Amino acid sequence: MVCIGCELKEQVSQMDVDTLVQEQLSFETDLAMEEVRDQRLQICHQCEQLNQHTCGRCGCFVRFRASLKQKSCPDRKW
Repeated sequence: MVCIGCELKEQVSQMDVDTLVQEQLSFETDLAMEEVRDQRLQICHQCEQLNQHTCGRCGCFVRFRASLKQKSCPDRKW
């Protein structure tokens, strides 16, 4: 994974990502419905900008961004 802001390269496991995303989502109140999140993630997983767990355009964990009701894809794919 490459941090967009600092260009730091770091390997994280899926378990680490799941833990980080769940922790951050616990602070959010306006979440997308599961089926909406899953549809968004299907699009993300086919995108050429996907960099393991993160979006190459904005640097977010795609699972986190897709889970937020008011967020959208930086490439306007969803």
